[in-house]
Amino acid sequence: MLAFDLAEKYRAIVVVMADGNIGQMMEPAELPPMRPVKTEYPDWAVRGAEGRQKRILSSIYIKPEEEEVTNLRLVDIWHTIQENEIRYKEYSLEDADYAVIGYGTAGRVSLSAVRQARTEGIKVGLFRPISLSPFPYEQIEELSKHVKAMLVVEMNTGQMLEDVQKAVKGRIPVEFYGRLGGVVPFPDEILGEIQRVAKGPLSLKSDPRRTWAERLRAVLNNDAGTSARGIRL
Repeated sequence: MLAFDLAEKYRAIVVVMADGNIGQMMEPAELPPMRPVKTEYPDWAVRGAEGRQKRILSSIYIKPEEEEVTNLRLVDIWHTIQENEIRYKEYSLEDADYAVIGYGTAGRVSLSAVRQARTEGIKVGLFRPISLSPFPYEQIEELSKHVKAMLVVEMNTGQMLEDVQKAVKGRIPVEFYGRLGGVVPFPDEILGEIQRVAKGPLSLKSDPRRTWAERLRAVLNNDAGTSARGIRL
């Protein structure tokens, strides 16, 4: 798995951002080719000191001067990661007027909505970040120069939204749609948001998180007057 390879390569923690759907879904999968069992190890690996001197791995540095040198070394590693490990995938963005930004399950559902919107004549594409830290700021900034607006889709209140806004730098409107509590958005929900964005008008001054919350609250309150748990919002 790539995460393990990167963790070993940079001697850094790699977090795999997965949600509950990954652990509960079933579908066919194509596994990569099997690789030979590793027989060579880095010179810092601690695998027993038989026939060589002991190797000690430690993050404890009592002297502040030594800690500062170590921290600077870690900063250099992070800069190398930023330069080499940004990952993302693009779908139908070549002629897009609008871009949906989504990762994980939300990104996968968004792709279905994008494809449906295309059949309706809406020129929209999907930008799916694969690495979130480092985040593809430069790629999204460049994309913002070629589309009229962006729609960020997440399964939270907008953790990635501010990263996208930071990348766009106020150049175009950035809208938001999210579902909470483990609720997975349906493709038709995201399609409705794409249609709303394409129809306009949109404002650069509006707060996309606040306006999203107002829309979602209205939808849930209109759904038999209660939320899914029977509690009026």
